[in-house]
Amino acid sequence: MEAMTTIDELRRANIDVTIASVKKQIQVDACHGVKIVADALISNCVDIGFDLISLPGEMPSAATLGDYDILENMVKKHADDGQLYAGIYAAPAVALGSWGLMKGFKATCYLSFMEQLSSTATIVESRV
Repeated sequence: MEAMTTIDELRRANIDVTIASVKKQIQVDACHGVKIVADALISNCVDIGFDLISLPGEMPSAATLGDYDILENMVKKHADDGQLYAGIYAAPAVALGSWGLMKGFKATCYLSFMEQLSSTATIVESRV
């Protein structure tokens, strides 16, 4: 749901969105039997300049994202270049936090991941 909502809202605003699969195939099995057809494989997106990299965060997908070195390196380079990155639900704790990208930031995530996030970010329960 997090991925589809983000994609839908951005596309409704006429923002160009690239859906990238971290798997070896374009079609991704999301939660609850939803199938998403990506625009590209993440390995083909390494040299593309994005304005924002956003990570959906429903489990176990967020943990899966956190295990992909290509994605981690892309987001770290993006952060080093001062570009925007974001995570929803568990992704701030499970992916971004584990990569060291939440240090010094105010952040929030799904309640059951707050303790994990608190080791890498300042937790807030309001808008960030």
